[in-house]
Amino acid sequence: LFGVTLYGRNADLLYYFKYVEGNENLFTIYSMILIVPSILGAAAFPFVFEKLGNKGHTASLFAAGTGVSLIALYFFSAVSSPIPFYTFAALSQFFFCGFNTAIYAIVPDCVEYGEWVTGVRNDGFQYAFISLGNKIGMALGISLLAQALEAAGYVSNAAQNETVLSIMRHAFSTIPGILWVATAAALFFYKLNKRTYNRIVEVIRHRAAKKRGLRSIAK
Repeated sequence: LFGVTLYGRNADLLYYFKYVEGNENLFTIYSMILIVPSILGAAAFPFVFEKLGNKGHTASLFAAGTGVSLIALYFFSAVSSPIPFYTFAALSQFFFCGFNTAIYAIVPDCVEYGEWVTGVRNDGFQYAFISLGNKIGMALGISLLAQALEAAGYVSNAAQNETVLSIMRHAFSTIPGILWVATAAALFFYKLNKRTYNRIVEVIRHRAAKKRGLRSIAK
């Protein structure tokens, strides 16, 4: 869900500014405005996590902020209402980068949890699975958008019909926004908080120490 949301929207960005806003050069301005919010969003993660004590809930909060900001973008234009447009664009990037930091911070927790449950540590599998998910998301996001535009009558480098423009607008804002809110709802049920995580790590360390002791006796 995360991968499809991210890559589907990224694929739409140039189309959006070129055909909906009527000026593809605005994409450069848009990209530059997002630089600082990106840094601030990533930096905000540890402070929010410190308050919430749960990486999943932290990621959920950032995902919800991303979703709401993107949905709000639907109601504004970079040409006719640039201040609210770029404000919500900046907010969406701030929350997204906070989410991105949080979601990758969750992976080591999943590794520890998996070892606690199964006794097998699978770091490589976890990171490979995320990489695979990103690749699948990229393929699906771009493919679905291309198919929708083609079905609606998209013609390259020409004036687009209202259906195509509507798809571009929704692919830029409301569709990823709704999916981000759904992502936030799913992550809200993440139960591995600081206390539980510390207990899991302690159990794993105890098991490892016990195994070392048994090996030492066997020798």
